[in-house]
Amino acid sequence: VAGLQRDVRPFFNSVKLSVAPLRFGAGIKGKINQSMGFGVPVVATSLAVEGMELQDREDILVADEPEDFARALIELYESEELWTRLSENGIRKTRALYSTDAARKKLAFLFSDDHFSFPRESGAVAQRENVITAKS
Repeated sequence: VAGLQRDVRPFFNSVKLSVAPLRFGAGIKGKINQSMGFGVPVVATSLAVEGMELQDREDILVADEPEDFARALIELYESEELWTRLSENGIRKTRALYSTDAARKKLAFLFSDDHFSFPRESGAVAQRENVITAKS
């Protein structure tokens, strides 16, 4: 795909799988989420899926060595059962973790009083009443 694509659906509708052979990086990988969100199963390295709450062989295929990566690609390409499972689970997982509804719920929690609740009997250093805030 060359240049800016205003609508990526035709691209994702034309591919059978996606690869993320990353060897370095951090955080959530947008390319993985985008592929999974469109129902395109992904083969990725363990580093690529680090911190993403994805389960190997349920949501994604994980392989680190070149030979294992190639085997995973072939298996995914040839197995309709595996492809369907990863496709369906990928859509479900992406919606559950990264959809606008999921983000809305996380933000609502962050801005709620529940976010600041601490157990009263714990040995916590700072209780809600004792939290110091910076003033402008």
